Amino acid sequence: MSSSFTPGAPGTRRLPVILLTGFLGSGKTTLLLRWLAESPATGLRVGIVMNEFGADSVDGQLVRRPGLPIRQVDGGCVCCAPESDLDRACRELVRSGECDYLVLETSGLADPDSVIDVLTDPDLVGEIRLQAVVTVLDGSWFSRPGEDIGERVLAKRQVQFAQVVALSKCDLLGPGEADAIEVQIREWNPTVEIVRLPFGLPEIGRLLSRPPAEFFADDLAVEPSTAHLHSTYQSLTWRFPTSVARKEFVDFLSALDPREVVRAKGFVRFREAPGKIFVFQRVWGHHLLEEFPAKPDPEPFGVLIGPNLDVAAYRERIRKLTTGGRPILGLSAAGS
Repeated sequence: MSSSFTPGAPGTRRLPVILLTGFLGSGKTTLLLRWLAESPATGLRVGIVMNEFGADSVDGQLVRRPGLPIRQVDGGCVCCAPESDLDRACRELVRSGECDYLVLETSGLADPDSVIDVLTDPDLVGEIRLQAVVTVLDGSWFSRPGEDIGERVLAKRQVQFAQVVALSKCDLLGPGEADAIEVQIREWNPTVEIVRLPFGLPEIGRLLSRPPAEFFADDLAVEPSTAHLHSTYQSLTWRFPTSVARKEFVDFLSALDPREVVRAKGFVRFREAPGKIFVFQRVWGHHLLEEFPAKPDPEPFGVLIGPNLDVAAYRERIRKLTTGGRPILGLSAAGS
């Protein structure tokens, strides 16, 4: 894969940063995994900065690789985490000498303006440059009418900041639906490049060889109606003390109300499959369950994220699911 980008010696150049945004469950981590798969062909070493809304990182477990430098930014959405945390994560990777470029994957609830503000701060631009903003937009979700107005407004804002929009799940769309979504995307951002997933791929070499992204003060002005959607969201994290029955767990996932739980993900063991661990994902009422092949096995845990999350009610449901009604330790809830 060709690219005009040539890394210099550590300490002699600013590392380019690709900012990866998109709403909950849009497919950011899936795209990141494809980038990691193509990384050897570029001849460039990548460093990852990850941020998740929940207390534990499911996506961090999904992307881990031997020798892959990863830093986690905790404390909720990266746009509201302390600026020093993001600053520190980037500086550590830059100064490690192990990376030629960085990818920062934000929480799905992050408004990009605050993140861009940190990445373009004068104290940090001596070591990094914001190369491109890539936004993943879930085509199957966006094509459906719904009452999730705040979420769609945030998705619009994420698109407006992008140089590239990766329109995901196009294989699930009907005839003409992707074309209609692209028309809407271009109304919001006339100059943006659009790539349809899973058919295409925003290639790392091209992203690194294009002119760096530019933003001005007016670009970063936050509209009151779009700021901090995640202030209405909560997350609930729990540990599985033992394996569970697969049917009961699938029934639990299927019964999650998408008006309360937009996103669920984690790792689980089933009594029917000793020695195996499975990753589960659920977004907007649809779930996926598959064996997780990587070693060592992650600790089984789960995360629920949603705008109307009744934490007490879900704690009770999870307690019954995982322990048959006995007390359970390790349940934690968090807001923005």
